[in-house]
This record gives sequence, C-alpha cells and structure tokens, in this order.
Amino acid sequence: MRTLSLGVGMLASSFVLLGCNAEQKAASDAPAAVAEAKATSVTQWVDPFIGTANEGNTYPGAVLPWGMASVVPQSIDFSKNKNSAAYHFGAEHIYGFGHMQLSGVGCPSSGAFPVKVITGELALTPEETRSRYSKEQAEPGYYKVFLDTFNVWAEMTATTRSGISKYQFPAGKAHLVFDLAVNQGEMRGGRFTELSANRIEGYQVEGNFCDAGQERKIYFSAELSQPAAVHGQFDSPAFLATQKKSPNADYVGASFSYEFSEPAELELRVGISFVSVENARKNLTVEQGGKSFAELRKAASAAWEKELSVVEVTGGDAEDKTKFYTALYHSLIMPHVSSDVNGEYLSVDGETVKKAEGFTRYSTFSLWDTYRTVHPLITLTHPEQQLDMVRSMVDTAEDSGWLPKWELIGMEAATMVGDPAVPVIVDTYRKGLKDFDVETAYQAMVKAGTQYETFNLLRPGIKHYLDLGYIPMDDRGGDPMEFGWFNGIVWGPVSTTLEYNLADWNISKLAGELGYEEDAKRFYEQAQSYRKLYDEETGFLRPRNKDGSWMTPFDPLDRHWDIRWKMSGGQGYVEGTAWQYLFFVPHDIPGLIDLMGEEQFVDRLSNSFENYYFDMTNEPDIQYPFLFNYVEGQEHRTQDIVTFAVDKYFNTTPWGIPGNDDAGTLSAWLVFAMMGFYPDLVGEPQYQLATPSFESITIKLDKDFYPGEEFRIEVENFAEENRYIASKSLNGKPFNPFQLQHEDMVKGGVLKVTASERAALN
Repeated sequence: MRTLSLGVGMLASSFVLLGCNAEQKAASDAPAAVAEAKATSVTQWVDPFIGTANEGNTYPGAVLPWGMASVVPQSIDFSKNKNSAAYHFGAEHIYGFGHMQLSGVGCPSSGAFPVKVITGELALTPEETRSRYSKEQAEPGYYKVFLDTFNVWAEMTATTRSGISKYQFPAGKAHLVFDLAVNQGEMRGGRFTELSANRIEGYQVEGNFCDAGQERKIYFSAELSQPAAVHGQFDSPAFLATQKKSPNADYVGASFSYEFSEPAELELRVGISFVSVENARKNLTVEQGGKSFAELRKAASAAWEKELSVVEVTGGDAEDKTKFYTALYHSLIMPHVSSDVNGEYLSVDGETVKKAEGFTRYSTFSLWDTYRTVHPLITLTHPEQQLDMVRSMVDTAEDSGWLPKWELIGMEAATMVGDPAVPVIVDTYRKGLKDFDVETAYQAMVKAGTQYETFNLLRPGIKHYLDLGYIPMDDRGGDPMEFGWFNGIVWGPVSTTLEYNLADWNISKLAGELGYEEDAKRFYEQAQSYRKLYDEETGFLRPRNKDGSWMTPFDPLDRHWDIRWKMSGGQGYVEGTAWQYLFFVPHDIPGLIDLMGEEQFVDRLSNSFENYYFDMTNEPDIQYPFLFNYVEGQEHRTQDIVTFAVDKYFNTTPWGIPGNDDAGTLSAWLVFAMMGFYPDLVGEPQYQLATPSFESITIKLDKDFYPGEEFRIEVENFAEENRYIASKSLNGKPFNPFQLQHEDMVKGGVLKVTASERAALN
C-alpha cells in the first residue's frame, strides 16, 4: 500500500518522501491478515499515486480491472474548472468522491454521482463542502484519506459495476451531499427517480466529450447503511447556470443529514449502469450481495492480484518492480466494462438496449493512443478480454456501420486521427484470436477505406487521399461531410496520411488472409503513398499542396497550438513535429531506409535522441527507440536508448509518467520496454527485442487461447551496468534475430539473453 502522510502544502520541503519506498507497504492500521497477504503479492508493488501529477491524469481511487465503476477522490472544483483529471496530487482540497472515472484521458468527462462528506451545519457550495486532507493511502481496489476540515475518515473499495464507501464521523452533525450539477464532464445535471431516508436513485448526464456533442445517462442506485434524520432535494447553486445543461436534466442535488451522539460509521453503496436505474440496482445487489466492506476490499485485492500476476518478474530493485507493476496496473483499467450483470448494454444509437450473449461488452476506446501498446499487451497477457474488446468494436460496426475511433459509452467523439480500430483488430486476428465476426469487421474496414461520395466518419480527407495519395495542406477537406467541431477539416494532413497508410497496410494483410486478393493489392499500394510526402531536399515527410508543391515555409521543429481549429502540432502534423513523424512508417521501415539511405536513416534517428527531438510524453514517436533493430549492427543503440528511456522518463513519484497516460498507453509502453520486447508494427505478429529490466520475466499464457503454459525470458550476467545483449538463445538453440515472433512466444519456452557491459558491434 502506498501511504502519504504529508499535509498539503508540505510538498516542496518533503519531496524526498515521495519516492515509492518498497518497504512502506501496509498502513499501520491495516488488518494483520491484509498486511501478511501483501507481503507475498504482486499488488504490493503497485503505487496508484504514480501519474497523478505531471498531467498524467491517473487517479488513486478504488477500481477493478476494466471496471465500470470507480470510487475516486476529486481534488478539482468542477463548478469552476474544466479538467481532464479528477485528482491532482498536491491540490489543496478534496471536493468529493465520484463513482465513475476515466484514467489518463485528454478531455473532461465522467466523475458521475459525486458525494460530498461534511460535518457541522449543512452547506451546499463547493467552497463550504471542500476539505483539506492528509494521510492518503492507496492500493489496487482501495483508497483511504482523512478529511482534516471535517475530522472524517473516508475509505472506499469497488466491484466491477459498483462502489462502497465507509465514513467514520465524530459525534455531532454529519451530512452527505450529492450535487448532480457538479460533474467533471461538459454536460451538467441529472434527475432523481427515488429519494428516501436511506436510498437515492436516478441518473446524471454525461456528454459533449472532446466537443463532439451527444450525451448519455449514467444511472445510479445508492443506499445508505443508516436512514437519515433529515433528507431532501435542493436546487444547485445559481453560479452553475453558465454551464451546459441537458434538456433531459435539472440542476438538482440531495442531502442526507444525521445527528450522532457518539462517533459513528456510515456506509454508502452505489451501483451504476448505462442502461437503467433497475440495472444499476441489480448490479449493486448481485456484485455486493450483502458482503461487508472488508470482504469487498479483500475481493478487490484478489481480483487485481489475479490479473497482475499473469506476469512475474524477479531481480531488479524495488523501484523497478514498482514502476513495472504500477504500469501494468494502469494498462488494465481501460477500456471499461459496459454491459451489466444481466448482459444488457446500451447500443451506440443511445436508445436500443441489447444483450451481450457469450461475451462482455466493453466501451471507452481511446484507440489512436491504445492501438500502439495497450491492446497488443492485453492480446498477449489477457486474450479473453482482448477478444471481447474486439467483439465490442465489431458490435459497434454492426449497429452504426462504422468501427469506433474514440468511443465513450456509445458516443463517438471521432477525435484524433487515422482509422485506429483497424490495426487493433488485424493484430488480434493475426495473433490467433479469431473467434469474432471477422467478415463484418473487414467489410467495415473496406467501407471506411474507400467511401468518399457520402459522409465518412472515420476518414476525413479520404477523397484527396485516394486521388492524390496524400491529403494536401492547402485543401484539408474535399469531402462532403461535417461532423463535430472539425467540420471536415483534416487535422495534420501528413500525420493523417501516415495513419491511413498504416490502416491500409493492415487491411491488405487481413484481405490476404481472407482471400480477397484484389483488395490486398489495392490497399497495399495505398499504404505506400507516404513516399509522395518524402522530400529529398529536406529529408522529411513534408506537407504538400494540392498541385504537388511543397508547403513553405517549412520548419521541422515547429509545434504550436492552432486556436482556429483547437489543434496542436507543427503545421501538417498531429501533436508533434516533423521530427516526431519522420520515422512514422511502421509498416515499411525497410522502404523508408531505402528512401533515406541506410547511413542517413541511422544518423537522423540518432540525432532525434541526441538532440531531444524525441518526445516520450506522447504517442507519435514512442516506437522509435526500437527502430535501430532494422539496421544490422545498430541493434545496440536500441538497447541503449530503451534502457535510458525507462530510467529517465519514468519514476516512482506522482510525477512518474512523462505525460498524459492516455488510457494506459504510456504505461503499457513501459511494461513492454521493461520486459525487453515491443510491438513496433501493430498488425504484424512479432516484437522488437531490447534489454530486459529484470533477471527473469515469466508470462503465464492463457491455455484456453494459446498452446503454451508460459513464456520465460532469462538474463544471464544481469546487472545494472550490463545494458547490452551479447548473445541469445531460444529454447536452447542460438537465436540471432532481434525480432521475436508472437507464435514462438505463445507456444511457450525460454528466451535466454546474455547481458554485457559492452555493446556488440559489427
């Protein structure tokens, strides 16, 4: 358990205390049985405070793997501030606790059904209900904090679709306040369908995620362990009138007041659903089933132990284990389960209730981010969940005609660029997980990759892309479409072209496996169009105009915020510079090397790291450390840079993730990097090798999906200074490539790596 006993405001003088001390595991007041269990568990290495500063946008609340519900402290005043995070480490106050939270995203959302806990006279405004806090404790599935202002201990744990909070009040007046108008997301308000002395039910609206319009209802059913002496509904304070309110919601709140003659304990149990109040109530009843707080906390810890122990590491120091298992933990929070215990879920039309038969329906797909690392990781470590996630994506296509892009509770934000569901689905299929409707998935891919006569949700700019081979800088549209805030304007024509190239390469591979030979040829040729953006004079993939001329002036280091389009990145690029997109041709690195020349490729790739053009805080270039493996004799550079990146950009403080975790994307990068292999080309069932961070890594394979029992990586001569690979063997036979095939891994076996202080040079 991570325990923070710092008073807020002591951060500067107490920074040395923030490193994750591996021995600081169990809180002094934790039950002895819990402490004993932690001593032998992998959850002991998880520090949920990592990433809660530095705009990592993670949180230390209670959630289960891929949990729909999460009980999370809110340290932001959402009545005045829009913020993508619910919790910032070091913030002065806690304003309440929400019951559904996204982890590491870039737009405000969720935070549904917030509860504020106060003592003394009843108060309603955020200024009156906020509290200073101390003595924070967090572990997977559990959070505890002392609310100094009100002298209240607050503890919380969760099941997949519900949460439970326990509050220890002093003698005197105590209140729970629920304000549906104070929501983290863009839409505010809700309605109560039942309000009694110990029960409150209704819904809170959620919507306009990343300015994309649409809304959904998050239904809740909550019960209190003791009936309130006084309860009632109130109109939320008037200052919220400037916020966005749904026509289906009111600015309402409810309060529950108590008078305790002696210190007392009060429990709040909350079920949530995206379908109905009845389902929220059922989720609560079925999953908590009368169990005590202690029993539910134990079950939450066991659930995390089960999923995290799929990978076991030995060797390495406490800091490395904390970095690794916390990263794995963050990689398994999203996407979220969206189907209820009875299998029901809300279709993407926002009205139809469907039932998941034989699978779990998932939602919240941040695919431009997660296609790179999160889904390849889950494919290897948790194939059952990954297969259900793909089935969920295909279900979206069945209902809407389109695969998802950035989907939240059935709402398609269509934010970011490319066609990112394609590499996820193709990668899953080509790695042997084929039990889904691949034909429906394939036809949806082809539709998005060819349709421009009418509205194309996934690929704005496709007409120019198909006609010219690229999207021109001086005509960033060309399609008869309008959707959301971008109105058909293509964000970053170079970046978008490259993302379409990657998707088309994946479609080509899937077409070939399904026997669509003409499609395979067509999409392969489309995937090569990046060559039309390669400018030999500057040596960059450069924005080009409709007439074929190059955009001028051109600055490869340009990166700015374009207030007109609410977009960031250098001109022609998405959240990056020309340097950060120079090598973004993952499907044809050998072809890019031919264009550049091998010497220039190595020199420029080296320069991107030596001059810090490489950006570990964001997705566009995170595979670049592994690209030296494509040039014989340069593989040691990958080993060097990956080890450097693991050490430099990640640590065990709240600042320990270099940027927004993007639904676990950066965390999953770290998991792969520390295991010593990485999926640089999603859609191709192989990995690039680097130096592992541990003496041994064991991946327990799911025998229902893969033929082997476990795959193990062993490092001989393991030591901090031995950062290079001298030799390798696979299952006892010499192994020369620096690429490892997925097929070889899932058969089970042992990869032995001999580490060395010196690089192996040819």
